[in-house]
Amino acid sequence: MIKPKFKETIPVFFVNNEIHIGEEDGVAGVIEDPNGSIQYLISLIDGENTIETIIEKVILKYPDITAEEVQGAIQSLNEEKYLEDNAITPTLMGEYEKERYKANLNFFSLFTSLEDSKFDIQEKVMNTKIALLGVGGLGSQILYHLAALGFHNITALDFDTLELSNFNRQLLYSEENIDELKIEMAKKRISKFNPNVKLNIVNKRIECAEDVMNHIQDSEYVICVADKPTLYIQDWVNEAVVKLGKPLVSGGVLNTRGRFFSIIPGKTGCVECHKYTVIASDEKVNDQLSNMNQVNFQRNNAAISPNVAMLAGAMVNEFLGLVTGIKHPTSLGKMMELNFLTYQTYSISEWEKQEECSVCNSTSVTATS
Repeated sequence: MIKPKFKETIPVFFVNNEIHIGEEDGVAGVIEDPNGSIQYLISLIDGENTIETIIEKVILKYPDITAEEVQGAIQSLNEEKYLEDNAITPTLMGEYEKERYKANLNFFSLFTSLEDSKFDIQEKVMNTKIALLGVGGLGSQILYHLAALGFHNITALDFDTLELSNFNRQLLYSEENIDELKIEMAKKRISKFNPNVKLNIVNKRIECAEDVMNHIQDSEYVICVADKPTLYIQDWVNEAVVKLGKPLVSGGVLNTRGRFFSIIPGKTGCVECHKYTVIASDEKVNDQLSNMNQVNFQRNNAAISPNVAMLAGAMVNEFLGLVTGIKHPTSLGKMMELNFLTYQTYSISEWEKQEECSVCNSTSVTATS
């Protein structure tokens, strides 16, 4: 039996003959309540009473009100996503997890109604298997976010060692660890931050698509923030995720801008589809890519911590939407750009699956939803 209550994130208070509820756009909605019936109804929505009991009690005290009116009022509150079912209990989470992820649960409740469970969303997060490529500036902050959200199953890959110049943006590490492997330091730090995270680490430089496939084959989702070698890593990752049917979120820092995108093999176009779309519309891009290949272009780093944090947050939010379904990823089949100077985020290109794509059409894909 459903036992509705107001979510912990929804403020409700009474002023004279008015009910103030919620804070959409920072302002509570106001409901007139001349005879006190609405205040009485709200007092009964406390997680202890079933809907049937609430209806009975309201009608008993206010005989002029019908059962349909009470039911309609509860439904209206539910449609505004003010209510949750207090009778719903988690399947896997104990008291420790409920307390550790309390604020997560409050956030997830914003997207649920009486028929949904915020616990299911958190448990989905806890059970999802992620392959992370790169634990440098962007990757280390993403890893921290993932651990804070409660993603308990992560396999991370990197090959680099810590340098003094890393610490302007790589907040996961300490100067005492200079010359040590980032991937090993990441495991030590994350194990202290959230001991529930099973962080498997791989110390390896990616040199081909097969290396990527070996790393991601047991995962459900892939996050790529590896940036070396500059001209090849995205192609190798793209080939691997398309072949294995793994959804991907990827991005990187470009001086005063950050860019990110996401794809679902078999449902959206891939990175090669994007290249084909852009080159078909602009020959200058094709010439530029050819010239970059000739000089073996490698991008120099101009990332600072606050900019990296903004991009990491945007990418993890996109990833969270992809995994849980609480929102449709903005970057699905789109190249999104985050301007670090204006804080604006916008699409700079989007693409569909291309019939001419050499990757999509030469690889057997098992799409993952």
